[in-house]
Amino acid sequence: MAYSLALLPVALHAAAQAKGQTDSLVRLLGCDELQQIEEFGRNYRKALGNARFEHNSTLLICDTAIWDVGLSIINAYGNVRVIQNETVLTSDNLDYYIDRDLAQFRGTLVQLQDKKNNTLRTQFLDYNTKDSVAVFQNGAAFRDEDGQVIESDNGSYDSKIKLFKFNGRVNMYTDTIFVKTDNLDYNTDDQMAFFGHGTHAWRDDNMLSASAGWYDRRNEIFLFYDQVHVLTETQEAWADSLKYYRNTRNAEMFGNAQLIDTTRDISAVAGYLYYNDSLSLIKMTRDPAVIAVSVQKEKRDTAYVGADTLLYWTVPRCDVDSTQIRAAESRMKSFQVDPIFEYRRKAAEDARAAAAEALKKMEEGDPDAAGAIDRGREGARTGAATQGARQQGGTTVEAPPAQQGSPPRRRATTNLPAQFDEMPAPYFPKYSFWTQSPDSLAQQAATAALDSLATPPDSLLTPPDSLLSPLDSAMTPRDSLAAADSLAGPRDSTKIGFLLGLNNVKVFRRDMQVVCDSLAYTDLDSLVRLYRSPIVWNEIRHQYSADSITVIIKDQILERASLMSNAFIIVQEDSSIFDQIRGAEMMAFFDSTGTLTRFDSMGGASGLFFIKENDAFATVNKFEAKMLTASFRDGNLYDMHYFEDVKSDAYPVVQVKKEDKTLKGYDWQPELRPKDPTAITTLQQRPSERAYYEAIPLARFPQTDLYFPGYMKRVHEMLAQQDSIREARRIEQRRLEELQRETERARADSLAVADSLVIADSLAVSDSLGVLSGERLAGLDSLSMVSGTALAPADSVGAARSDSLASPAIALTREQIDSLSAISSLSVFDRQEAERKARRLAAAEKRAEKEKARQSKLDLKNARWAELEARDSLKAQAKAEKQLQRKRAQTLEKVIVLKKREAREQKFFERYKARFERRKARKEARKAAKAAKGTGT
Repeated sequence: MAYSLALLPVALHAAAQAKGQTDSLVRLLGCDELQQIEEFGRNYRKALGNARFEHNSTLLICDTAIWDVGLSIINAYGNVRVIQNETVLTSDNLDYYIDRDLAQFRGTLVQLQDKKNNTLRTQFLDYNTKDSVAVFQNGAAFRDEDGQVIESDNGSYDSKIKLFKFNGRVNMYTDTIFVKTDNLDYNTDDQMAFFGHGTHAWRDDNMLSASAGWYDRRNEIFLFYDQVHVLTETQEAWADSLKYYRNTRNAEMFGNAQLIDTTRDISAVAGYLYYNDSLSLIKMTRDPAVIAVSVQKEKRDTAYVGADTLLYWTVPRCDVDSTQIRAAESRMKSFQVDPIFEYRRKAAEDARAAAAEALKKMEEGDPDAAGAIDRGREGARTGAATQGARQQGGTTVEAPPAQQGSPPRRRATTNLPAQFDEMPAPYFPKYSFWTQSPDSLAQQAATAALDSLATPPDSLLTPPDSLLSPLDSAMTPRDSLAAADSLAGPRDSTKIGFLLGLNNVKVFRRDMQVVCDSLAYTDLDSLVRLYRSPIVWNEIRHQYSADSITVIIKDQILERASLMSNAFIIVQEDSSIFDQIRGAEMMAFFDSTGTLTRFDSMGGASGLFFIKENDAFATVNKFEAKMLTASFRDGNLYDMHYFEDVKSDAYPVVQVKKEDKTLKGYDWQPELRPKDPTAITTLQQRPSERAYYEAIPLARFPQTDLYFPGYMKRVHEMLAQQDSIREARRIEQRRLEELQRETERARADSLAVADSLVIADSLAVSDSLGVLSGERLAGLDSLSMVSGTALAPADSVGAARSDSLASPAIALTREQIDSLSAISSLSVFDRQEAERKARRLAAAEKRAEKEKARQSKLDLKNARWAELEARDSLKAQAKAEKQLQRKRAQTLEKVIVLKKREAREQKFFERYKARFERRKARKEARKAAKAAKGTGT
């Protein structure tokens, strides 16, 4: 036996020399027992107990090895390990083909592990010890030290460049993201993953699909390209390529990018779209546009808004600069004022004051008092009455001579509704243009195109008396506002949206088109502002221009427009006939179909109108006035009213020179009007593919469940726990917001009571001033005196009507006086109610403070748990690193021992070889001597 063991290295070396394979010498480094077996004419070597071989700088270790010398195959059994550089393969058995440098692993579990504890498990694996390449098949699963998982049907691993290749039904889990693809390459050194065809990724309820891409795990950057599609619960997006920076949560979309908000039927398209998460900012360039679809009376209409650059971002209301809030409030307040109505109201108040003064003088016995009352009545009529013909009971009544000279109406005066002269003031509620959610993508992308900004169309029909209350919340005494400010509630985290369109802004819709240099919008006032030479076309033949234009749009229908500075309206009546109005400021009103119904011109108005007679334009009317208001029917001028300093002249059209047919500043520019959607953007909308992508099954991990049992189950449980925590926080946030709203409602109620008290007191004072001579009481706000004994009640709108001066007198009775006086007696009850509401408000604020403290405590607890988890993670990582270092040291020690043993065996071999050569030489010498001796004899 000892002779066989001594002879084995010699035989190995001789066989290697015979084949010329000195670089692939197989060496048995050692074993507990070595046996030589011969069966069926073939020689075997059997190494028992801790057998160790070396080939191609690769160490093979096993419990038992049988070496078929003739076929150059080593069959290894029991605790098989192959170690090459930093790669370790383990299995139950191994067939090693020496001539092919191939280690063929087969067993219940084959594991490949590198120095970073990246682990691959399978049942079928071939490893080439010369090329350091492993090939696996029939299913495998990979997991790294951070818990990332990749599995596939087959693939390979190149140990020299640290590259895994996975092919066929590839599934990947990394950092809460699930990926499914046809093939994937992963470099463990660079931590780069390259995705192939048919890539689908899921996170929570969001899905991303592409034909290719890569993931830089070290820098947390994703890039997907070729048919990129993104799907969320409410949004859908496409792009030629998408880049996502996971650390900052910023994203870039390149090439025909499109975003759809399915909740509002709004799309955004651009050649480039950038999203900044920290700023909640969306930037779109390269032919960008926002496309909004609306449905009016079961008819779909589409609006397109484009510019060189579109910017949209959101800011919590509590973080918005107070100057911006005040500016927005000022803009909205200015829009709530109807200048014509205010003018008439002021005229009525002046007349009422004159009548009251005359009444007082008449009571004092002044003989001229009646004349003063008549003059007050005449002042009210001339200041507030409409110009031109008006109708009563279906008949035409001519206005006083001072009011003649107004332009003829386009329609018969008998069709003029009498109630038009009341000029109802519009109602302005607050509107929301964008409601932005935190995780929308897009947070979503430049969203609504000039949408839900304005008052309802029928707001113009609000009864005028509803606007005449003595005081409103804006006139509340300062001390009540100070009280409100002292009751500061929780910070308002409502997202406020801001939109900017920069350079070459264009808007197209079937009934409206716009061009300007820039556009601005904010949720603070829900107004769209157009700057630098804006022009608006309505129904093609109406053109509105000014230095700046502010519009209100509701349900994507133009409802109101304010033209500021150098305002000009042009209405094309014929190819060469244009009605024109010019003024410092203008306000235009539109109905629910977007048709012009009324406009007002203030600050010096001038106009030019062509009057049609017998289907031909025969007369041109030129006029000037301080203010004017006009109404339209079916897009045509129907009625017009002037105010103060009226100058009006009419001329036959044939006598008017060409240069006199236009006003100063006339600039008709139909060539600038966008004719169709292609004038806004050349990018095409894509149809929804939601049904197709939702039908794609989620990534499943059968190989991981087989080779790392229970791991994916723990992953899903962890994610479910995180989801439940997030949901609990969302519920808590909603509860806090509801508490905040309750607090604000309580505060508003208390302020409303304070307002009502002020109004009640003011009414009481007014009533006390109304008592004249004890038995007769007339309203001080009347404009007219009938029979010299009683005064008519106030009606500021009625005062604007000439026929209101002839209304019958209404004297207040003692019962009415008592009922009015009783208002002041309610103040005690109201004050008690205010005190109760104030107490409720204080209690609500106290609950809010407690809730805030509880939430703060909960946040501290969660932060502590996170700190402990991070500490445990660091400890586990340090422990794993120590274990790895220990294993490395043990492996190094074993290698050193093996090297020393090899050196001893080599030294022994050299001595043995030398003795063998000497013995052989002596034998040959003796043989030669015998041969010589025999020859000599």
